[in-house]
Amino acid sequence: MQMYKSDKNHPDFNRIIHADLLVVGGGVAGVTAALAAAREGVKTILIHNRPVLGGVSSVEYGDGDARCVNGAYNYTHRNARECGIIEELKNSNGQHFANGYSSCWSQVLREAVESEKSITLLMNTEALDVEMTGGRIQAVKARQIGTEINYTIYASTFIDASGDGFFAASGAEYRMGREGKNEFGESLAPELPDDKTMGSSIAFRAVDAGHPVKFKAPPGAYRFASDADLPFRSHSNPRKGYWWLEYGGTMDTIRDNEKIYRELRNILFGIWDHVKNGGDHGADNYVIDWISPIPGKRESRRFTGEVILTQNDIMGDREFPDAVAYGGWPIDIHPPEGIFAPGHPGSEPPFFFPPLYAIPFRALYSRNIPNLMMAGRNISVSHVALGTTRLMATCALCGQAVGSAAAVMKKYNCTPAEIYREHLAKLRILLQKNDCVLPGRPVTVEDDLCRSAVISASSTLTLPMVEIDGRENLTWEPKNTLDPCDVPPEDRRKGQHFIITTEFLESISLVLSNLSQTALPVTARIRKDDFGDDLAVAEVSVAPGKNQVVKFDFNLNTTPGEYILILDPQTDMAFATGKTHLPGIFRKADGCYHNFNNMVMQIMPVQQPYAVKNLQNDYGRPAPGKPNIWIAQKGFPQWVELRWAKEMTFDRLDLVFDTNLDEYRFNAIAPECIRDFQVIAEKDGRKSVLLDEKDNFYRFRRFDFAEPVTVTGLQIKLTASNGDEYARMYGIHAYLKK
Repeated sequence: MQMYKSDKNHPDFNRIIHADLLVVGGGVAGVTAALAAAREGVKTILIHNRPVLGGVSSVEYGDGDARCVNGAYNYTHRNARECGIIEELKNSNGQHFANGYSSCWSQVLREAVESEKSITLLMNTEALDVEMTGGRIQAVKARQIGTEINYTIYASTFIDASGDGFFAASGAEYRMGREGKNEFGESLAPELPDDKTMGSSIAFRAVDAGHPVKFKAPPGAYRFASDADLPFRSHSNPRKGYWWLEYGGTMDTIRDNEKIYRELRNILFGIWDHVKNGGDHGADNYVIDWISPIPGKRESRRFTGEVILTQNDIMGDREFPDAVAYGGWPIDIHPPEGIFAPGHPGSEPPFFFPPLYAIPFRALYSRNIPNLMMAGRNISVSHVALGTTRLMATCALCGQAVGSAAAVMKKYNCTPAEIYREHLAKLRILLQKNDCVLPGRPVTVEDDLCRSAVISASSTLTLPMVEIDGRENLTWEPKNTLDPCDVPPEDRRKGQHFIITTEFLESISLVLSNLSQTALPVTARIRKDDFGDDLAVAEVSVAPGKNQVVKFDFNLNTTPGEYILILDPQTDMAFATGKTHLPGIFRKADGCYHNFNNMVMQIMPVQQPYAVKNLQNDYGRPAPGKPNIWIAQKGFPQWVELRWAKEMTFDRLDLVFDTNLDEYRFNAIAPECIRDFQVIAEKDGRKSVLLDEKDNFYRFRRFDFAEPVTVTGLQIKLTASNGDEYARMYGIHAYLKK
């Protein structure tokens, strides 16, 4: 038996830790920040005040399916899913799910963190106080629940990923509330500034008991007598809770957190009483079996950086020289009154849909604390801009950016501000090298040996007429939705975006079905964008019958890039569709959601947008008019070969595969991703297998070799995918680390 006079002063209960970096907060942003830093050799401490990682995406709030790890790709943007560490984590989640784990996101995050030797993870640990010297943070005092251990953690650099902005205690400048319209000239800001924020939400899960179950509301439950008391708030699906169950924006979402949670429970019970007892909502057999123990916050403190990102920066697609992350979610500002707001629970329509806007590094570090950076919803943005930057996948990119910056700070003994002034290119290259690539904003990596190679491939896919697996009418259906963002465009004609690589477009053939008894005309138009002028028009008379190949002659002089085919509406006429994923080929939007049913079409002359030379460019992902991918003809095996005129030496090799950045596949392995592959090295006419990998499911694979490899040729042999019929790659990169 151990006997102490006083546990309070025993060294086991009072520990001092020294590190290069301390990250406070283990949500998605904090996890990506810690991983990015640790993988570059930064000794990192990650503390989190909950028993599981993930914040509002964890099993404590999202029931483990992490539906809220959304970002730029969820609405109008194509091929926009965030890469880098967050894509790696999502790939891992899909693999876990495919192998029998249904609620594994928090476990995926913990496994990733604990696998890094340079990270010390302290769970259930609350940061309590800050030690300052000369205006810099020196240490953080924290206490671990359950162990009663008190920690004093000294570090050179600190990252606040706490959500609420713990380092406000250090004197870091911050804002909380809404700016008035005049401060930044934001059209979505209120006329006058105030202390209001977006509110918090509560999640719940209901299950079908297989028989009718009664419900009696507990004391304190709110009363919602009819559907009219819940305007614009669809509650017909009782299983997964309601994102609009929101409250507390007129209070202090930090100080009043517990009070807000109690009120949210009372509101939840009132809504459930309405769902169960206030009419037929299809919930007779349903019973609530889980309620989140924490509220999901949308807004509290926002630190002040050297740049405050605003609505005008975002909607104007301002090009920052220090762009290190991006967003693209609509500017979704919830009313402070939450569920008691009379209008829509999100932004009032019409939604503001931004382009894929840049987030500058200067918005990710404190203006007045020289060794403090931030990631998550507490970055330097206005209240209006927070409506889009607060999405978790966007926060993850900011996390990887500041974690990588911590590595640059260690290497050059500098501050974040000095990175911006003196080492910005190094930070952006580091992000690019680790697959944190920004759509349409490539960063050239000069030391990539593959750039100078002569590249060839076993085959290259020409733009094919894909297999038919559906049919769609040439007229549109009326929209009847409570979704405030799914507003149909003025022009609802059916259309298809496609890529031209030649300087002449002769014709496009479609598979049409005339379901009437007489011949009908169909008019097709070629444009450069959805609402631009017609570049060419063709009309064809289609006889009665199904699945007829119909050719439209355009004879149009073109420049390589993206075009769109528009079809005028015609009753009793349908076109064939196929779901084969081909980057750069996508349907014209009819609202804000993606349509993955592409038109089955054949372009003449034959187009070749998927050339093997794409593997040597700086994009690493699709960009407008540039698929930036190599796709082979159907079937395996396929190969890519690189040859150099002289010997090349490297000790790092990166391979970038296709995980379909256009679709939400959180709980599945992307079938497009290469599963099995070999890397074969050649030198002096002799070949050897450098790598032989099976069961891959990641987009980005980095291989570090203990000893440098010298070659005159490399062959990447692709032998199987995870289900797709085509071999695909986005990049091959080789470096000699310095």
